[in-house]
Amino acid sequence: MKTIPSPDNLLAFDALARAGSFTAAADLLDCHKSLVSARVKALERELGAVLVLRSTRKVALTEAGERLRPHAARLRETMAQARMAVDQTQSDLAGPLTISTTSSLAQYVLGPALSEMAALYPELQLSLQVNNRLQDPVADVLDFCLRSARSHTVHDESLVARLAGYASENLYASPAYLARHPAIRQPSDLAAHRLLVMESEQRDGLLLKKGEQLLRQPVGAQLYLNDYPLRADLALTGHGITLLADYAVARHLQSGELVRVLPDWHCDYWPIYLVHPFRTPLSRKYQTFIDFVLPRVAAALPDNRAQPDSDGRASNTR
Repeated sequence: MKTIPSPDNLLAFDALARAGSFTAAADLLDCHKSLVSARVKALERELGAVLVLRSTRKVALTEAGERLRPHAARLRETMAQARMAVDQTQSDLAGPLTISTTSSLAQYVLGPALSEMAALYPELQLSLQVNNRLQDPVADVLDFCLRSARSHTVHDESLVARLAGYASENLYASPAYLARHPAIRQPSDLAAHRLLVMESEQRDGLLLKKGEQLLRQPVGAQLYLNDYPLRADLALTGHGITLLADYAVARHLQSGELVRVLPDWHCDYWPIYLVHPFRTPLSRKYQTFIDFVLPRVAAALPDNRAQPDSDGRASNTR
């Protein structure tokens, strides 16, 4: 099997063919002339042919060298075009960006930020994938994921997780629902109410926290829901009490459409991360997205206790 010629050796030969001497070729390549000589000799060994006739003052190409010359020139041009293509990708603020997040974060947090960004940067092609499944940006070919992280950790060292802030989850209901049902003064009163929760929350009981006090409150549920927007809609129309993140209820609390149930008790608290593959250096498009979206995500989280530019780890979605 014949040896495939080294690109570095072909580029050295191309520089020699263009410059006419080893010294001038070294100047073109910004290296020592001994390196040019060594690479041309290596190329002759790889191809099994004499390419250059050397003299004390100048070099001349053999017939084989003349036939090789245009191919070496095309390699140089291809390499230059490859560099230009990558440089353009790194510097352009255009083209596709694919982002994944959960249904609740898409509706209440990320969607408005992306809409604003699309209007400001019309050359970008922003694609938002809504998926409550934990996604891997590398395996799923995504540029960014906005994740809720219940376990507070990320296990994949190939990812960068930038901490946007924190969210909390608590119990909410509409005033109309609460007016029609018994008063709720303590966690045990929940047993007499209709809860709209996930199956795991019903099975394990609701974890409630008050200062240092923790308890698992058993609840009964007829309807299991793992989608925040649907939970919010049902709670707003008086169908029961549900768990919602603070970012999902902010405007409903302000309008009085929902009220907090057991306000002294908290249910959960977790960080939210903007996750992307580990890439250095970041392209202009990537860096612009991070600089634009991260502070807006942070501002949309009412219980934000994080610095938007800090790094962290994440692992789970909600």
